[in-house]
Amino acid sequence: MHLEPKWRVLIVVNTGIFMSTLDGSILNIANPTIAESLSVSLSQIQWLVTSYMLVITATLLFFGKLGDRKGRHKIYTYGFLIFVLGSLLCSFARVLSLLIGARIIQAFGASMMMATGMGIVSTTFPANERGKALGLTASMVGIGNMTGPSLGGILVENFSWPVIFLINVPIGLTGFYLANKFLISPFNTDTEDNNSDILGTLLMALALILFLFSISKSGEINIAFLIISIVLFAIFIYTERKTPDPLLDFELFKNPNFVAGNILAFIAYSSQTFIIFLLPFYFENILKLSPANSGLLMTIPPVLMALTAPFAGNLSDRLGAVPLTSASFILLTGAHLMLSRSVLTLNLETAILSLIILGAGMGSFGSPNNSSILGSVPPQKSGYTGGFISTVRNFSFSLGISFSVSIFIYLLNRYQINMSYHKAYTKSLHYVYLISASLNLLGVILSIYTRKYRNIFWTTAKSEKSS
Repeated sequence: MHLEPKWRVLIVVNTGIFMSTLDGSILNIANPTIAESLSVSLSQIQWLVTSYMLVITATLLFFGKLGDRKGRHKIYTYGFLIFVLGSLLCSFARVLSLLIGARIIQAFGASMMMATGMGIVSTTFPANERGKALGLTASMVGIGNMTGPSLGGILVENFSWPVIFLINVPIGLTGFYLANKFLISPFNTDTEDNNSDILGTLLMALALILFLFSISKSGEINIAFLIISIVLFAIFIYTERKTPDPLLDFELFKNPNFVAGNILAFIAYSSQTFIIFLLPFYFENILKLSPANSGLLMTIPPVLMALTAPFAGNLSDRLGAVPLTSASFILLTGAHLMLSRSVLTLNLETAILSLIILGAGMGSFGSPNNSSILGSVPPQKSGYTGGFISTVRNFSFSLGISFSVSIFIYLLNRYQINMSYHKAYTKSLHYVYLISASLNLLGVILSIYTRKYRNIFWTTAKSEKSS
């Protein structure tokens, strides 16, 4: 069967999305097993995920700009190989420090693909099909996340945990072959300009790392790290304004649709990790479920996400992003409230229902919000914009994990003074999910409040389509 070039491009990009989301979702289920195998604590094992997200966050804008200049297709293609190398090294690591180092290599490959993939899709499909195409990429996120927990649960229950990294190798090599064959650059991006703003990248990376270190000590803020991170971020902004080709595109921050969409994304993705990271520990440590059963339950949100994302993407092409993002935040608020109650009462049925609602909320948010942001920027900046969206998403994941683990451990240590470990655990998790529900309620308010900015883009796009 002959496929149009745009669909071949989508297949290549979706291969990378599937590989990276499969890896992340498998790791979420394997974290309790890896922590036990390496004899490390919850606060230590979180860095297996956080370090990966931090490197991606710090390099996405760099690779996004590099892709816009040198060719997004080139950056995306070689991202596959770097990810495969990191995966192989992860499978050989037997101590946490080496495993984190290998995850950092993986992160560089993932960043190269995340920074350019969305821009490639956005510029390959026409404006009236952008929402549909991005909905299909969001659906692939759901499929990767859907496959990971159940597959990961089976693998760690029947094999040694390093096998979860080896499955990336054949997928990555296949993706590299397909990318070499089908990806082409729609713009003449090769230039002699090699100003890559390395200083800006390093300053941003150090500021983010120190900021997360400052809040990752059992609910106690490290004032010294916090102050240094703020100072570094101020220096970063100052140097960016003086740099001829800065890492930050300050013109985009004058676009209210761009700003509003990324603020909403920050709220949605940071609160999402409260559940994705902590809930498997609750299932296995408190409810005593096996890794396979825990993985099966954690498959529920991505299944619903895979089902709802394409529908939401199509609907956003007709209705705009505002109704869908507002509805998604309402669903997410309800899911977190239900989960806060279910962990306190050990009610598995309510937890399952909350995971169903969570998945529907996640699926109805991503593609409409991304389509709205990308549609409001010039096509030649779509690679950078895709990288910025991914930067926000990954920093949100990192912050969400660090913040939720920090608050959880702080509350657990406090409640254990007068309670049993079991009761202290569930009560701590209860309050963590009340906090995440409050964040999503804020998302509802902001989505409605910013509707005037995002409706401008949708009304304009609709008029252009009708004419």
